[in-house]
Amino acid sequence: MVRRYFAPNFALLVLGFTLGAAFFSALPAHAALVWRPGEGWVDETTGSGLSASSSHDQLDMAKKLQADGKYEQALKAYRILVRKWPLSFFAPEAQFNIGICMEKEGQFWDAFQSYQKMVKKYPASNFFEQALDREFAIGNLYLAGEPQRLWKIPMGPSMDRTVEIFEAIIKAAPYGANAAQAQFKIGLARENQKKFSDAVDAYTKILDKYPGNSIAADAQYQIGYAWYSSANEAEYDQSAAEKAIEAFEDFVVRYPNSEKVPAAQAHIDTLKSKEMQGSFYIAKFYEKAKNYKAAYIYYNDVVRQNPDSKEAQISKKKIDYLRTLLGENAGTTPADAAAALSALNGGPTAATGTTSGPAAPDAAPNSPSATPGPSPDAAPDAAPASTSPPVPTNSADNGPAAPPLPAN
Repeated sequence: MVRRYFAPNFALLVLGFTLGAAFFSALPAHAALVWRPGEGWVDETTGSGLSASSSHDQLDMAKKLQADGKYEQALKAYRILVRKWPLSFFAPEAQFNIGICMEKEGQFWDAFQSYQKMVKKYPASNFFEQALDREFAIGNLYLAGEPQRLWKIPMGPSMDRTVEIFEAIIKAAPYGANAAQAQFKIGLARENQKKFSDAVDAYTKILDKYPGNSIAADAQYQIGYAWYSSANEAEYDQSAAEKAIEAFEDFVVRYPNSEKVPAAQAHIDTLKSKEMQGSFYIAKFYEKAKNYKAAYIYYNDVVRQNPDSKEAQISKKKIDYLRTLLGENAGTTPADAAAALSALNGGPTAATGTTSGPAAPDAAPNSPSATPGPSPDAAPDAAPASTSPPVPTNSADNGPAAPPLPAN
């Protein structure tokens, strides 16, 4: 029997020992490391003169260190206070200032967790609202691209952390000053992740919970814009396009005086134009394939969607011509054409929510029951060029600016 021996990767072992030695050598000779949930390993070394005889004196000492810019020592002093006197009148302020010092040091995620401790442990404190304001400011930093960090090494932005922060704000004060704005920011974060359905859900909650808030108009607009973005992903999604049109039309009706009405209308026009051009392209394809019944139906659809367009004028002439070929097989009313179009496409595609073009024709040309042919992308004639979508109007800057970091 052959025995196999696997030698350890000594290069990795040496690297691990080197990093560990460097970490522990940077600590004081008698550093007291304690693991605390939400904080990780904490150096509890007090150092000379950092422990006072009362919570009041301890707070004064910590605040002086903070004012002098000695944030690491101030953090130690504040932590001593909240550990020795957790029920003291000064404990909420100490816990709040731990977050402030961490922000000054650029430790934003740790600062958020410190503010959360303040919010959860001291909800009746005067620092409750201030802590939520600071959380909101940190959430905005992450929304703008602040990277998450591992051992202070930037690891890239995290929209999931952004959402976690804003959800914590809403949970702490569901109808607080920042709640509606926080809910809106969750939607923007989900849009950044291209999770458009989740973004729509977030914006819809604003309309349900905060209909009287000024941000409700922006939420209605962003519902349309999220579906608009979804419709214009790699493969055009007709279902998402229809939802976008509906949401934008609701926005125009409900908020006619909004400065975003022109942008909403432009998006509606763009989406309807794409839909109409798609029908025109399919009609041309079927006509060339001599599937006149299908061509007749799609030309009618072009006229229905935009009767004043150039394509509609061409379609009207095609309809007259095809009617002479089809005779009694031609639909006589727009309702007939719409019903035939629905039957031709096999009804709504709720399972997929997308329109990828008709299926290949199996029936003979001119047959009323003929199913559509291959994707229009394979048609000999190129589709009419569509207008580029207008520059997106993002509402990330809506609402009040985050409050500045308190002065030392």
